[in-house]
Amino acid sequence: MTKQFEMASTALQKMTLVQSEKLTDNTLMMLLKPFSSFAFQGGQYVMMGMDKEELKPFSIASACRDDELIELHIRDTDHSEWMQNLFALETGAVLWVSVATNQYELASPKKLKDKTVILIAGGTGYAPMRALLDELLKRPNPPKVEFYWGAKTEEELYRDADMKQLADQHENVTYIPVLSGIQGVAERGVHRRVLTDHLDLTNVHIYLCGPWAMFEAAKKDFIAAGLTPEQFN
Repeated sequence: MTKQFEMASTALQKMTLVQSEKLTDNTLMMLLKPFSSFAFQGGQYVMMGMDKEELKPFSIASACRDDELIELHIRDTDHSEWMQNLFALETGAVLWVSVATNQYELASPKKLKDKTVILIAGGTGYAPMRALLDELLKRPNPPKVEFYWGAKTEEELYRDADMKQLADQHENVTYIPVLSGIQGVAERGVHRRVLTDHLDLTNVHIYLCGPWAMFEAAKKDFIAAGLTPEQFN
């Protein structure tokens, strides 16, 4: 997660775990079925947990789906007991989920007209960036989109084939996977590839999700290269 999250509304509802799938050794995909109507849009997150007392923030990984399921991509970064228990849940388990709250909010179609939208994901930062991409593709005249996904290994690009297929289906979408671990320079960040590809940042709007250090470094480098703060989220 890339931002300091405010605690979502205390209004909680139950959801059933209908699918759990390991995407990598330390990354889990969960599909949750709400007990009742649940409104959300791409770019939002929820607080979720196995009980009401301990909830953690997770980005929703899609725009609204036809099956009304909520998709979450969860990376185990601390190997805590809480996370181990979450990864061990079987289908049918009931979880507590808050209302959806804005993490990212797309600029209006008017503001993005004739601009290239650059979505940058580091690791499981893929989830909210993919959700924003879904929202953009739902617009009547979607803008040109470039989706950069950075990881250390091919395994961490866990939806690589899906992204390639999506790019093939939409002429306005370009997918750029960036592997940095092989060269041992992962800490430089995928955003440097963006700077290499875009010497002029005048006509772009950038959304980025990854570790907080990556977010801060990218923001600093983009602004130094001429991007205005209004063009970066």
